[in-house]
Amino acid sequence: MDNFLLYDGSGLFSNAAFHEEALGFFRAACHTSDVCPLIVAEDILHCIYTELNFNAYFEQNERSAFACINSLSHLFSLDSNVFDKPQNAQIRYYAISLSADRSERTVNANIIVNAFAKNTSDYVVILFRHDRMCMLSFAKKTNGYMTFFSDWFDEGKVSDIVKNIDIGNLSFQNSGSFFLDVVYMAARPYYTHPISKDYIHSEWYSLLETDDESRPSWNEYAETFVFAHIHEYGDDYIEAPGIEDYQTDSMADSQFDFDLLELELDEAAATEAFGNDDDEFKDEEDDFYDEYDNFNRIDATNIPPEILSDPVKLLEWLKENEHQQEDDEEDDDRW
Repeated sequence: MDNFLLYDGSGLFSNAAFHEEALGFFRAACHTSDVCPLIVAEDILHCIYTELNFNAYFEQNERSAFACINSLSHLFSLDSNVFDKPQNAQIRYYAISLSADRSERTVNANIIVNAFAKNTSDYVVILFRHDRMCMLSFAKKTNGYMTFFSDWFDEGKVSDIVKNIDIGNLSFQNSGSFFLDVVYMAARPYYTHPISKDYIHSEWYSLLETDDESRPSWNEYAETFVFAHIHEYGDDYIEAPGIEDYQTDSMADSQFDFDLLELELDEAAATEAFGNDDDEFKDEEDDFYDEYDNFNRIDATNIPPEILSDPVKLLEWLKENEHQQEDDEEDDDRW
């Protein structure tokens, strides 16, 4: 009988020995047979700086996030030689219990998983717990960071999560393929199934057949799709990584063959699909995509770290700086 059918995950959300429950969670998904973690931190900072063999300098926001860690364990690692085509990269599994305000829990988790990932060429999987809920996080250092999160889940959902990430659903071609399959089976829907521009167009054009005078403008309608997940997740929203972050990654053999993450706003494709007979709405469409492009042209290196870590503040910052970006471009044109 499959392990996940016998798994009782109730202790995962309440047992003080979170490392024991976390190991049981991954045993149920057949990722390991270990019964003892590799490391259980007695002193959190000492473990991070010494026992985990990290050698990078940690910035202030990272040290602040570390202060929210109640318990930390390095559960186990999957060596590359367990896969069909060994690579240099292992997959490291950790368990971390957080103490933070609800509005800060995912922001802190994001900072922590990226801080861990920047210290290694391996893949990083962290099971977080906060206030009787858990979340899986995944990260890999590339040109930037490839970071993904599951939804926060409770006792009622844990069996579904274990079933989804069971090794029967995962590729053993290499560690990269295995890691990406786990991501695909567990990650939030806006990572794995982003709304395409073609879908937005098809829905919009279906509305043109109605005579409803209260029909929203193109801008309003498209924004409900583009930003819906930001409003839905609120403080728990973490932006999907850009496709450029992992195009030149060492995972060349991992065959990243599912359409993750990038919201494709390709106006040429939509024009081809729907023709050029809808000039009545073309100006509204252009306004919306010009605004979206302005967002993308913002230089992220100029955005303060405390803004980048908060999606709500980031949206406000982008809107405030959009006009300044346009003025700068006009000055460049004159030169």
